[in-house]
Amino acid sequence: MPSYLCDSMVAGVDQSKTTLRHYEVTDRLALGATDFLEHVGAGDLVFFIAYFGFPQDAAAAASARARGAWVVKDACQAMLSDDREGEYDFVLFSPRKFVGVPDGGILAFRPGLDLGEVALSPPPAEWWLDSFRACTLRGEYDRHGGDRGWFELFRRCEAESPIGAYAMSELTRLILSHGVDAARISERRRRNYERLTGRLASVALFPRLPAGVVPLGFPISVDGRDLLRNRLFEHEIFPAVHWPLPDSVPPAFAATHRLAERILTLPCDQRYGEEEMDRMAAIVAAVVET
Repeated sequence: MPSYLCDSMVAGVDQSKTTLRHYEVTDRLALGATDFLEHVGAGDLVFFIAYFGFPQDAAAAASARARGAWVVKDACQAMLSDDREGEYDFVLFSPRKFVGVPDGGILAFRPGLDLGEVALSPPPAEWWLDSFRACTLRGEYDRHGGDRGWFELFRRCEAESPIGAYAMSELTRLILSHGVDAARISERRRRNYERLTGRLASVALFPRLPAGVVPLGFPISVDGRDLLRNRLFEHEIFPAVHWPLPDSVPPAFAATHRLAERILTLPCDQRYGEEEMDRMAAIVAAVVET
């Protein structure tokens, strides 16, 4: 696994039965040294993450597959990006990171791979109802403001997300199939991102937005990250930290740990427009330039 990742990925590994190793990711979220590939062999599982919707090193994925490994592309932050490069056995998508659905994920796999018959159960009813309620309350908050009580409910649902062979709910499937204007969402996210680069390119992890990339957010790297985050909170702007590192990442990955202390994700999704981007950029610039 990459050295920069979410702790939920590590939590999915039973380390009493599986050896977990990390490879280097730089403080610009690029692939570092590739000598780890010399230790990849048949039957290994290798993960690559498309951070914030931006493509990763397709050549490294091809090399891992050539050595007999199973290769997974974590595209949970890149569901709307047009990136067909790379040789992957599995690709993971997370619709919940882009649209307001209560549950569900998508696993794509390479043609010809036979997974056999997999029986999927409906999501647990009580958890699903709470998650649906959190999504509904969040939508009301985004439209009208007011009480942020949805956030605690959302956090509890995230912490209690069921792990097992569950299908996405029928409601989520219908919303994704018929209720999402992907072209409009993509255009708005890209436009907002480019608006932010006009003011914040010097602190952006990705100061250039390539064609086909639909960003999850606008990641920046700054000194005094927590001070800036608190200042944004004061203005009712709630940037996320992607991510606090799990304990499994060795201190030897110094660039990764340095980035984890500096990174902040500014929102640039389809709920917002140019006015919100300009307001947020002004607050960030005032703190960074102080």
